[in-house]
Amino acid sequence: MSDLNPRLSQLIGHVFDNWIELLAEVLRQARDSGELMVSVPPEVFAKHIVATIEGGVMMSRLSKNGDDLRDCLNSIRAILGIEPK
Repeated sequence: MSDLNPRLSQLIGHVFDNWIELLAEVLRQARDSGELMVSVPPEVFAKHIVATIEGGVMMSRLSKNGDDLRDCLNSIRAILGIEPK
């Protein structure tokens, strides 16, 4: 959809960039305080998290089943060492 509308594409791009930037900062702080032991750079891990969430949203919408998104969120939790829900 946004491919056909450059302004919409730019707006969506900014939203994703801001989301990734904020998440990367939280991950950076967690790494620096010793709470996060992930070897990839925070910016790369933030992109992975956003892509996983967005993929889970799309899969859940297509399947009409929230389990797909839940599975994606639980995989992020597992990587972060957080108990799955």
